[in-house]
Amino acid sequence: MARSNSDFRGWYWWALVATSILVPFLTIAVAVLFVSQGREYADQWASIFSFVVTALVAVAAMIGWLRQRAKRGGDLGTLDVAEPEADAMAAHAERLAAKVEQVWKSEELRQRLLDPEPLPVSWRTVGPPVSDHWRVIGGDDLPIDLDGSLDDLYRTIHTKLPRTRLVVLGEPGSGKTSLVMRFALACLSAREQGGPVPVILRLSTWTPSSRPIVGWIYARLVKDYDYDPAEPLSLDRLLLILDGLDEMPASERELALTQINAAFSARHPLVLTSRTAEYLATIDSQQADVLTAAAAIEIKPLDVAAIRDYLTITTKPARLPGWSKVFAELTADPEGELARGLSTPLALSLARVAYAERAANPDHLLTFTTRRDLEVHLLRELVPALYSGSAGHHGRGRSGSPSRSSAYEQPSLAWHPDAARHWLSFLARHCGRRGISSPGLIDLVPSWVYGLILGLLSGLCVGTAFDVAAGPVGGALLGTAMAMATFVYVFVKDCQEPPPSSLMMSWIAASAFFAFVLGLFTMGAGLRADQGVVIALGAALWLQVTLSRGLIALQVGLLDIAVVHTAVTRPSISSDALALASLVTVVALSVLSAFRLRLFLARAVLAASGRLPWRVATFIEDGHRRGVLRQVGDLYYFRHDLLRQQLTQKE
Repeated sequence: MARSNSDFRGWYWWALVATSILVPFLTIAVAVLFVSQGREYADQWASIFSFVVTALVAVAAMIGWLRQRAKRGGDLGTLDVAEPEADAMAAHAERLAAKVEQVWKSEELRQRLLDPEPLPVSWRTVGPPVSDHWRVIGGDDLPIDLDGSLDDLYRTIHTKLPRTRLVVLGEPGSGKTSLVMRFALACLSAREQGGPVPVILRLSTWTPSSRPIVGWIYARLVKDYDYDPAEPLSLDRLLLILDGLDEMPASERELALTQINAAFSARHPLVLTSRTAEYLATIDSQQADVLTAAAAIEIKPLDVAAIRDYLTITTKPARLPGWSKVFAELTADPEGELARGLSTPLALSLARVAYAERAANPDHLLTFTTRRDLEVHLLRELVPALYSGSAGHHGRGRSGSPSRSSAYEQPSLAWHPDAARHWLSFLARHCGRRGISSPGLIDLVPSWVYGLILGLLSGLCVGTAFDVAAGPVGGALLGTAMAMATFVYVFVKDCQEPPPSSLMMSWIAASAFFAFVLGLFTMGAGLRADQGVVIALGAALWLQVTLSRGLIALQVGLLDIAVVHTAVTRPSISSDALALASLVTVVALSVLSAFRLRLFLARAVLAASGRLPWRVATFIEDGHRRGVLRQVGDLYYFRHDLLRQQLTQKE
């Protein structure tokens, strides 16, 4: 049975309450001990201090683990929602609908889908065996005519199909994503109170072999639409639009279709998009079936009349005669390579940016003998066209004036076209289809670089602090040990994700055994019982937290051992000096282990090597304004996967 999100919230709050009780209790206990026994017991004070510090790190780690797990989509499963919460779920759905509309209206403007008017995209009906049986789709064996054009999709689905289940197929750049974007906005515009909320989810972000589809959906709602996982929402209230089956690895597509059919009944509204060839290859396999109860349509290429009309209304009237040779070639050979090369919305929009909105000569399009060469050329010209000059491209409405859809919130910055292409190529190669974000830059720098820098800084901080408190020898030894431990940990195992609960229990059991053995050893060595217990518990807690939670736990654990050892073997050292050195060190290590420092180091390394600009967040946002990137939630993707593929190729 799937556990509800409220269960994890309960654990989180109980941990928070326990911490609120534990911290004051430890503080009072230390204060009472200090008043009653004084400062002469330096070893005990060092042990208590190190144990308290390690305990606090452990508790903070556990709270963070519980909180992060509560937010992870994979653990949310199907939320257990009681009937009395139906009104609350309806309110949550309304908030999600408002966010979805905000995201895709903004993206529609960015992509200039209505500037100056939509392209006349049309499609044809595709029946069995590409779709399911007509009897399963409509209740009898009669075919259903779904042919239509751009603004007909919502009406076609809701008037001709008993269930909102459809597969949208098309060639690369044919406008599948733009079509479902328009469909989602039409659904939101016509949506009644309590109706299903259309959500577009990119299938390239899902790995079916490692994550169930329900958990992935909730995780994407959090990332793409700022959905609050604390607000219960049933999947029955969603119209799922799964975009880009073809963008998944071939080995995952069959499993994806299988999971989709298993997770959702034939009555659940669902739209799936894919390139035609990839979808046909998937359903032809023995393991995968067609999408149950779903009809299928395939987007048709644009004809010569549509190409001419679009290029005419997007070109400044004074420059329109420059298209005369291109238009003549299109008319003379409507099935030729030029017409085929410009027959997709993507290619046509690229031609608009490269030639209709610039002073470049369109006759250059006549020099390409194959459709593929023309498409590659248009993709290659996009970045120079968009980054030439200090401002981005400017669309034109019917009257020739700048359109509202290209009015940016702020002016684009001046980036050299060659530098912009170099930086975009780096992002295309290393970020791929998983999305681009400023925090994601951390993964673009090798772990040994972080290990080297953080190791040197950690060793310097610890060595300096304990050089003052315990002498140069102790400071040098502890600093060197800290530097080496930090480097090895970051290089070999820098835990970013919380471990599964089964592994946590194994570590706790191993820690308990370790504590028992170390306790016997320390008491056998002649130490007092309280010292042995403190050392054993501190070391065991250090082991458990280090294995489970990351760099700061390792550093504090090492500091714990060093302080206890120093206090026990050198009682002449002032406990105040040790306490102050430990406090300074913990603060310094916390700063060095912070996420923002990692991000700063990533930016510095990538900028110093010339792979990305220093103002990388500004560059990414500016790429979105110019139309190279599109935004979904907090992630950016390339305008089209063909553009990403072209940028990955070396010149």
